[in-house]
Amino acid sequence: MKVSIAKLVDVILAHVAASRDKIPSEKSMRTLLRRQGYNKCDIDSAFEIINTHLVQKPTYYMQSPAVRQLAFYESNKISLEAQHAMTRLELMGLLEPFEREILLERFIHSEGQADMESLDFALSYMVGTARNAEAQQTMMSVFEGYSPTLH
Repeated sequence: MKVSIAKLVDVILAHVAASRDKIPSEKSMRTLLRRQGYNKCDIDSAFEIINTHLVQKPTYYMQSPAVRQLAFYESNKISLEAQHAMTRLELMGLLEPFEREILLERFIHSEGQADMESLDFALSYMVGTARNAEAQQTMMSVFEGYSPTLH
């Protein structure tokens, strides 16, 4: 995309954001931009970009993601309570599949059975460090059994 078209998109969006009472029509915006000296072809391209993004609707998942079944040796190395906590985190989208695998790998190679304290430590130092404070707080509240609260 040309830099002039990107700047034009910014100008259009800034103008729409600045008009609080009534959003200007496309025709009046085109007239205003032509008066400011912008090229007609660039204006058309900018409005095409804006309109295609406005038409797109967000996609929502109707089903929860599939959770991987643990192998026998994995389920023996992790306490049932820790398995439930990991499943809650994963179903709520707070734990990615690759992060789950990192946690499982750590627990498999550790001595004894991983309990909630081990999971808490692993979440805090291995997974939580890659997230902002809000996501960390939400992850810990879900880990403790509460519902997710995003501020």
